[in-house]
Amino acid sequence: MNVISDAALRARAGCEAAVLAFFHALDTRRHEDVAALMTPDGVWLRQGKTLKGRAEILEALQARPAGRGTCHVVANARLAALDGGRAELAYFLLAYESLADQDGGAPRLAAIRDCVDRLALTDEGWRIADKRSRRHLPPQ
Repeated sequence: MNVISDAALRARAGCEAAVLAFFHALDTRRHEDVAALMTPDGVWLRQGKTLKGRAEILEALQARPAGRGTCHVVANARLAALDGGRAELAYFLLAYESLADQDGGAPRLAAIRDCVDRLALTDEGWRIADKRSRRHLPPQ
């Protein structure tokens, strides 16, 4: 039987909370909150571009088209690694988008992504230090 320690359970809960808060803020267009959920020097590989630091992340998000809505659904989250104040959370991400000027704004599944976020425990709580993903379906 594989017993998970209290520390691992707390880390998993904190990491999951940070990732879920990140996507909720992204989908509700609270871009400052998205950036704040990254470490100050955090790296996000987003749409083929590497964004470094909160200011660069915020700038990229503020350039998002106003008529584009998103909904990100996190599934199958698991704590892939834990080493003191560092952790990796792996999960699948179902990414939906809605374009106001297309199909009456009906949402469509854009992709299912295989994600790994590296998080760090900071004075602010768990924050994302490195965010990467690859397309799972349809296959790349």
